[in-house]
Amino acid sequence: MASRPSHPRDEPSLDGVDWGVASDEHGHGREATIGELEAANRELERSNASLAQANIELADLKYAIDEASIVAITDVKGVIAYVNDRFCKISKYERDELLGADHRILNSGYHPKEFMRNLWRTIGRGSVWRGEIRNRAKDGTFYWVDTTIVPLMDRTGKPRQYLAIRTDITERKRVESLLVQKETMAQLGTMAAVIAHEVKNPLAGISGAIQVISKRLPADSSEVRILGDIRERVLALNQSLTALLSFARPRVAQLRPVSTKEVVAHPMMVVTNDPRYEHVEVQLRGKDFTIVADPELLGQALLNLLINAVQANEERGTVVVEVGQRERHVTLSVSDQGPGLPEGVDVFQPFFTTKIAGTGLGLAVVRQTAEAHGGSVEIERLEGGGTRFSLVLPRPVGADEIAPAKAARKR
Repeated sequence: MASRPSHPRDEPSLDGVDWGVASDEHGHGREATIGELEAANRELERSNASLAQANIELADLKYAIDEASIVAITDVKGVIAYVNDRFCKISKYERDELLGADHRILNSGYHPKEFMRNLWRTIGRGSVWRGEIRNRAKDGTFYWVDTTIVPLMDRTGKPRQYLAIRTDITERKRVESLLVQKETMAQLGTMAAVIAHEVKNPLAGISGAIQVISKRLPADSSEVRILGDIRERVLALNQSLTALLSFARPRVAQLRPVSTKEVVAHPMMVVTNDPRYEHVEVQLRGKDFTIVADPELLGQALLNLLINAVQANEERGTVVVEVGQRERHVTLSVSDQGPGLPEGVDVFQPFFTTKIAGTGLGLAVVRQTAEAHGGSVEIERLEGGGTRFSLVLPRPVGADEIAPAKAARKR
């Protein structure tokens, strides 16, 4: 943090005063009198005192702002010319890394392009912009700031610099998100009770009745095929309802020490053995670590991410599963080569989906599972297209890597 400014108060002196020439009322030069020189010196002293006081107040104001806010100054192109200590602390960059860079170094990819265009249009015409921005720190974590950007104008009335004053609102956004989730879960809980009693049980009866009717018909009957289609749709509906019930009423995680290799093995086997995905290569990279997890729950979350990645690739190309380490955390990442996710939306909200037949609960369950393990989920939009989802999980104290992960598995 910045140290409080000290304010030296040197006494003004007459030493060095230029005993110059004054002018009379007709503009003729004459020697200044002692009285006139003393009066001029007193006026100079008052001006110096006013200037010194203004400098003190300015330094105090800067100190107060630096202590309370995250401050940066850029030129009109967005190149950073000044950052205070709080900016460096929250962004996790050194000052030398920030000066001369532009704010794209902090771009989280969360906001749509129109959001940023509107910001630049507003400050470019000399107006103050206010809003909330999600940034990405050097270590890949995200943080939210309530931002005010003030254009500093030149003599022609055009912006010459932009002063950005920010406040960290990451915790507030987290609480807001939890409140939304809590409200959604309360609604889902009520819905789940109705579904379990009024919908799911009758579906089992319908499916059973279809099987009985099918057996009574000739095997080559067209009605058998129609009934088969109906039963498949009933089963698909039942699976969607089961996913909804699992999300609304999740079971308690049964945590135990487990290797990441064990967690990753089953979901990778499911995908690589599925005939629909025979043109997809699933690569495993990284090392094997010990984590404390429920391998069944975590494996299901990884399977959701893998299926999403394969479908984003349109069931071809390469999907990468990577095990990594970040300080005191282990990351399990799944990367695809698809078109990427829509900008400016919370893809973890229940019922959000980009698929025609999707339930919109897969990613919500992934986040729910990560949080049940004391971790989180991060999204990274990859250059050139594609998306990386990362489960960030706490690593047990003293746990070491076990061995390098085995080579990629390919169909």
